[in-house]
Amino acid sequence: MKRIWGILGSILLLAACEQKNDMLFRQISANDSGIDFSNTLTPSPELNILTYLYYYNGAGVAAADFNNDGLVDLFFTSNQEADQLYLNQGNFKFQNATEQAGILHDGSWSTGVTYADVNADGLLDIYVCKVGGYRALEGQNKLYINVGVNADGIPEFREEAAQYGLDFSGLSTQAAFFDYDLDGDLDLFLMNHSVHPNRAYGNGSQRSKFDPISGDRLFRNENDFFTEVTEDIGIFQGKIGYGLGLGIGDLNQDGYPDLYIGNDFFENDYLYMNQGNGKFKEIVSEDPARLGHTTHFSMGNDLADINNDGQLDIVSLDMLPEDLETYKASGLEYPFPTYAYYLKNGYAPQYMQNTLHLNLGDATFSEIGHLSGIAATEWSWGALVADYDNDGYRDLFISNGILGATNDMDFVSFISNEEIQRNIDKGMTEADMALINKIPETKVSNYFFKNSGDLSFENTTLAWLDAKNSFSNGCAYADLDNDGDLDLVVNNVNEPAYLYQNTSDTTNHYLKIAFKGSGKNLLGLGAKVKLFSSSQEWYGENFVTRGYLSAVPPTLHFGLGSISQVDSLKVIWPSGKTQLLRNIAADQEITLKEDEARNPEQYPNTSLTAIEDSEQNLPIDLVHRDQTSIEFNRNPLVPYASTNEGPGIAVADVNRDGLQDLFVGGGKKQASSLLFQDTSGNFIPQQENMFAADATSEDVAQVFFDANGDGWPELLVASGGNEFQSGLPLQPRLYWNEQGTFRKDSLQFANVEVNASQVVAVDFDQDGDLDLTLTSDLVPWEFGKTPVQYLFENDGSGRFSDVTQSRAPEFQSIGNVKDVEWVDIDGNTYPDLIVAGHWMPLTIFLNDGDTLTKMDNNGLEMSHGWWNTIKAGDFDQDGDLDLIAGNFGENSLLKATEKTPLTLYREDFDDNGTIETLVTYFKEGRETPLASKDELVKQMPYLNKEYLSYKAFAKAELKDLFTGEKLNAAEKKFAYTLKSQYFENDGSGNFTPRTLPKMAQASVVRDIAVKDLNNDGFSDVFLVGNFYEISTQLGRMDAGHGVLLQNDQQGGFLWSPNRDFTYSGPARNIKELTIKNADYWIIGINNAPVVLINQNRK
Repeated sequence: MKRIWGILGSILLLAACEQKNDMLFRQISANDSGIDFSNTLTPSPELNILTYLYYYNGAGVAAADFNNDGLVDLFFTSNQEADQLYLNQGNFKFQNATEQAGILHDGSWSTGVTYADVNADGLLDIYVCKVGGYRALEGQNKLYINVGVNADGIPEFREEAAQYGLDFSGLSTQAAFFDYDLDGDLDLFLMNHSVHPNRAYGNGSQRSKFDPISGDRLFRNENDFFTEVTEDIGIFQGKIGYGLGLGIGDLNQDGYPDLYIGNDFFENDYLYMNQGNGKFKEIVSEDPARLGHTTHFSMGNDLADINNDGQLDIVSLDMLPEDLETYKASGLEYPFPTYAYYLKNGYAPQYMQNTLHLNLGDATFSEIGHLSGIAATEWSWGALVADYDNDGYRDLFISNGILGATNDMDFVSFISNEEIQRNIDKGMTEADMALINKIPETKVSNYFFKNSGDLSFENTTLAWLDAKNSFSNGCAYADLDNDGDLDLVVNNVNEPAYLYQNTSDTTNHYLKIAFKGSGKNLLGLGAKVKLFSSSQEWYGENFVTRGYLSAVPPTLHFGLGSISQVDSLKVIWPSGKTQLLRNIAADQEITLKEDEARNPEQYPNTSLTAIEDSEQNLPIDLVHRDQTSIEFNRNPLVPYASTNEGPGIAVADVNRDGLQDLFVGGGKKQASSLLFQDTSGNFIPQQENMFAADATSEDVAQVFFDANGDGWPELLVASGGNEFQSGLPLQPRLYWNEQGTFRKDSLQFANVEVNASQVVAVDFDQDGDLDLTLTSDLVPWEFGKTPVQYLFENDGSGRFSDVTQSRAPEFQSIGNVKDVEWVDIDGNTYPDLIVAGHWMPLTIFLNDGDTLTKMDNNGLEMSHGWWNTIKAGDFDQDGDLDLIAGNFGENSLLKATEKTPLTLYREDFDDNGTIETLVTYFKEGRETPLASKDELVKQMPYLNKEYLSYKAFAKAELKDLFTGEKLNAAEKKFAYTLKSQYFENDGSGNFTPRTLPKMAQASVVRDIAVKDLNNDGFSDVFLVGNFYEISTQLGRMDAGHGVLLQNDQQGGFLWSPNRDFTYSGPARNIKELTIKNADYWIIGINNAPVVLINQNRK
């Protein structure tokens, strides 16, 4: 028996070894490589994590050929010990040449490193960032000029930062050489950080002030001397800049390099768009909707094209834990009321998560970090986007870990003690060093994500690497053995650097591109390359500062998958010169030479203006105004607020002059607007005083309809927004049309009070007049409670009676309804009712002319979601009506299935006579509350007594927190899907769900326009939405800029990127509108101007 077990053990061990050998990367030991460098930290009472908040932030690595022998060498920076240079000897063997090369160690604190051929002599020079001017840290940035390679092949350096004007002394993080003004020489951007505590932020306007050691700097190269020109060109230099991430690239394809700066803590990230006139315009502080939310505690970043569309996308890292217990025990986002305060004080939306900003063109982005699967990777530092498996799509490497996780809430509670803080402020002693031991470490593995080619990434960490837990920071990719795949090197804290050899031996092909520039930019920094094959395109830009504190070689690497020959290659040099090569064989390195380029590139005009301003600002001058939501003040446990629901829009020819007019609902304390179109296409306000009388109401739903059959459309307005519990602000208002002038009816609907979500006119009984459906999504101030729905019958003269109980009894209490659609599903000539809402399935009520009966067994029984809108149409042209419905989307930490639903529990959990709303979701197979411990304790203080520590709370099961008895007794509602979906009708009333394309899931869909836009006979759809008033633990759903889905004529839809069909902001409503014989969409945006989009601009 022992022998059998021994044989089995050998087999298992052999299998394990073979599995490891099959991994894409192999770690080479320090003994084998000769790289024994370690960024070793030695804390002291004068310098430690409690006296310097970036003590554990690590150091960088630069990968480049410093001795011109054709092999990539490595330069490591060290915080407290010597920076070191290792020369590549081939076959992953390296020689430490630090002393021979003249690299100095003066005891100063090094952070980031980059390089360039600063003096254009064909030799690479090294620029090292230092920390100075803080406590005992006194250092100046170093510029090591390469003066030549000696007989032993060792490059020799001379420190000349002062001679070049680059001996800055301050809190430097990282730098990048680039030609920002395209004058042919290299300038320098220097990113610095701050040491001011988070509590001292104040107003965001501080970013416009000057700080001598913290603010970022830009140095212009003037005849080989670098002159600081920061203030003149629009770069912020304030003390609230905590710069950790630096990315460069042409984000709007105008030929000029732009900058993305990732700032830690509450300061905005900076997106500097190069204006081409020597100045930059910072976008996030000016128009945050263009970019959407950013990382909160921003760390490293990378700019690269992740979907092969020829646009640079942005990956920025943060510290959102993937592990549930770590997440629950860590500091999470501020509650919504606090967050709203920060926004009012000049800060832009930012959340603790990794972000992926998908570039839609013209400096407009969709943040899809959660949707793509990369949002949560623990405490992350360096992001490197590159094609590691050469399959044609760029993957993602993330370095990870920190020696002291200062966001652990139990430690925060401990260290916040006033006496401890006073002692630290006085100066720490050896005895105080014991405080540091109380900080838990976050020692986790680095991550690999494989690009799936569909805007999503697969976590391949375990498949690609025998990963070890570490404290990893700076990192760089390089083809260290010149075999055509990318290897990796990682700088670690208190551990030798990692060297990952790429062992790829697949049939995938590659192409490496080197550059030989002219003039003073010999590396061709800023050069762009476009590759084309019959089935695919690739794009890259040659900038070396990447990841975090690090730099990569000055080459571009393209994985080509199965493509063995590139049809064409186009290079665009920073000078504007271009060259086109054809039929390039794969699996080689080629060198492009600027001297061989000729024709200048013609860039389109991409000057930054408001989106669609040529359309939206001309005919309609209307800005919706809404209040900051206070729903989270009333109930911090809700996942989203039900405020800020407007504006709704209605379109009709009110005065019968042949021109379409508008009604646009106002927010709370803002009058709604009636606007008549004139023959010039302008819209003129009408009867303003009448609508001002009801400005208190938040008007969210309205419909024009001919109530009395006289040919003049009346107007019904319904209000909601969860602002009022009862009274006049919740009563629907009917306005009679008296030949183009409205008169308010003070009697009808006087006994109806409803927090409305939708109102629709329909002749449901086919008696020749229009009846009304009035829906509600909530009972005011009682999240999730089922409200009453209404069906009103018209007697023909415009008098309405509530017939819900007699005609549609099941509809009356169907759920939290957001939208309805009346269409004839079963072909009996009577319109049937389709209902969409939250915590409920899509539901169809069949109409027999007398009663509405809920349709069962139609495939929709388990479609419970957070549905906001529903549209019906014969999308596949098979003779029956299909459905398309807008949901919450999948771009948040929430995901839902039938087995792992979102659940709403309504119950008095603490026996205080008040119903609490508990929302749960599943993470790692475990049901857990969405609300944080702090939020739960506000509503249920008993939890603080039972779970004194955050760690204990994080480990507790749901039934332990709230008892199984209470959970079982609670009223429960579910959501089984958050995907926006298309439901195909099989012709017999059975509906099959089909998930819409990835970008349709990037944000909340609030409304849908249906139209055949390409005249192929099949209806296309245009989705609008976004949602800002949601729990800060979910972030902000702001990735929607209008999603155009083209009907593929095969029962599905394809995402069709279209820069002409775009907007920014929380859209609520979209309607068709004709202006001067041209077809437009008008979009109602909450708290913003309405937007017009010309449908012919496509």
